[in-house]
Formats: sequence, structure tokens, C-alpha cells
Amino acid sequence: MLLDFMKLQKHVSGMGRRSFLSVMAVAGSFPMLSSGAEADDAIGINPQIAQQWAIFRDKYFHPNGRIIDTGNSGESHSEGQGYGMLFSAAAGDQAAFEVIWVWARTNLQHKDDALFSWRYLDGHKPPVADKNNATDGDLLIALALAWAGKRWKRADYIQDAMNIYGDVLKLMTKSVGPYTVLLPGAVGFLTKDTVTLNLSYYVMPSLMQAFALTGDAKWTKVMGDGLQIIAKGRFGEWKLPPDWLSINLHTNAFSIAKGWPPRFSYDAIRVPLYLSWAHMLTPELLADFSRFWNHYGASALPGWVDLTNGARSPYNAPPGYLAVASCTGLASAGELPTLDHAPDYYSAALTMLAYIARNQGDGM
Repeated sequence: MLLDFMKLQKHVSGMGRRSFLSVMAVAGSFPMLSSGAEADDAIGINPQIAQQWAIFRDKYFHPNGRIIDTGNSGESHSEGQGYGMLFSAAAGDQAAFEVIWVWARTNLQHKDDALFSWRYLDGHKPPVADKNNATDGDLLIALALAWAGKRWKRADYIQDAMNIYGDVLKLMTKSVGPYTVLLPGAVGFLTKDTVTLNLSYYVMPSLMQAFALTGDAKWTKVMGDGLQIIAKGRFGEWKLPPDWLSINLHTNAFSIAKGWPPRFSYDAIRVPLYLSWAHMLTPELLADFSRFWNHYGASALPGWVDLTNGARSPYNAPPGYLAVASCTGLASAGELPTLDHAPDYYSAALTMLAYIARNQGDGM
């Protein structure tokens, strides 16, 4: 295993050995005790996370286990189920975790692999018309299962996580020039000339968990190459990652993907957060994100910025964006916003992630 650690370190520029090993400890070594209550005491539950989860649960959790995206007509996603499972596991809410997982497994998980359809439309027939997966949802669910398995000593959860990770590695990775890339989904992201990536789908804490659980060195290649792609795939005055990035299959050149607005916005906002959470936010990346956040300040963060012309959104970002900036270099940041002020599910989810990222050493 030490050899695999060193391989990953070689890929992770600017990440010290001490911080790397501490992240692996967080990812892979919760105490395995004799009862759920003892495990909760040993792992620890951050009271802020538990308090914010209670607000999230009241607003976005249906008693049947479905997490409701209030910003998108009440639909649900594998991403949302993954977030709900993460948040409930972090808060020690075993009952909510179980019902969220059962709903996801029953309504979204594929029959022929361990991955999940990306969207559920309540009231539609069928509610899951598109069987395509979203790789970030798969990775979030797997990470949550790993956390829950360790917290509550559930070997079945650990096995479920390993099954998902195995199929992500088998089905959602592809060699592109010198890189092993993480495809956003099974269908729609490859042409004869390009592969299109979503850099926010590199949920680095989950990828580290995959390596910790399986010991498969292929994960070190996925993570290391992902970090290189993020470092190189930045554009505009602020050197920010776009929501969608293309790599030319013939030249390996990077470009902002066609077919989506050329923005740092809804998706890419998670890139610095996931890197910070995994202790992979290098000094160079941190400096550029800090420069962007602090140019606008806490009271005027844009909801998006156009990476081709520098234009910003005519409205300010929701509180969840401020929570991300607060964890990734915003100098004027104070306390994280609470979920009482979240306008919708996604802003609330970003804020919950920020609480977990900031407090991960306290138990998760």
C-alpha cells in the first residue's frame, strides 16, 4: 500500500506527504466497533453538521426517502440521493440514511450494473425515462455507503460501495492520450473527435475512498490525471474551470466545451470545494480562486462568470456559493451561512458540503 501512496503523491503536485496520509486516514480508517451507538461516539458527530442536516431534512427530504430538487420542479437525482446519504451519515441519522438509500436503490439503480439513472421525474410515466447515469451521483452514493458502513458497522454497505466503485472504474473511465479520464456518464460525451468532461464530477474525497477501500492503483491514475486536467483546463482572466471541458482526441488540446454556456457556474463551483475537502487544493489553484473571490467580495459574488469575455451574472450568487468561497480563499468570509437562508436544494447542498469539508477532521 505504501507504494500506491507514493504513486499517488507523484501525481499530486503541491500536496505534502503529511496532508496526503491524513486524508487517506480520514477516507479509510474509522473505528469498527460493536454497536452503532459506540461507533457514533468514537467517530464523533459535529453538532453544527447535525443541526444543519435537520434543516436540510425538513426542507428537501420526503418521508419515502426521495431528496427533492426544489430548484428544478421537484425532480430528484442520483446526485441528490448521494448528498442526502452523505449528510445523514455525517449527522449520525441512521433512519434517514436507510430510507434514502432504499429509495435510490429501488428507483434509480440499474439492473445490469451497480450505477444509477441520473433523474427521477415524479408524476411522469415512466418516472425514469433516461437510464443514463451521472458519475458524480454514483461516486457520492458510494462514498456515503462507505461512511455509513464504517459508522454503523454494516458490511453490506461497504460491499455496496465497492460494487459501485468497481463499475465506475470499469465503465466510466477511458484512456485519452496520456490521461485516464472520468466520463460524466455512459452516453453522450464521446464523439469521434472529442471527449467532454465535467470537472465537478471528480469528487476527490470519493475517489480517495475508492482507493482506500479497494487498494486498486488505477484510482491513483484517475485522481492524478484529474488534478492535472483541472490545473490545465482553466480559462479567462481568472483562470477558472468551465462547467464543461472538452479534450481533442487527436491533439489532446483542452477547450471549453461547445453546447453549454462558457461559464464557471452551477457545476464548476464544486471543483474548488471538492479539492479543498480532499486537501488537494494546491497553492497555485488556491491563489487563483482567492483572487476571483476577493475581487468581488462576499457581498457581490456572481452566480456565474463568462470565461470568454469576463461578463458576470446580473444577479449575485446564492448563499451556497458563498459557503464554497469561504472554504477556498475568500478573505472576508466569516461564519458559514446556515441553511435557513438557502433559496433552494442546490444552494443548501453546497452549504452542507462546506460544513462537512471544513469539519471533516472531526469525524468524517
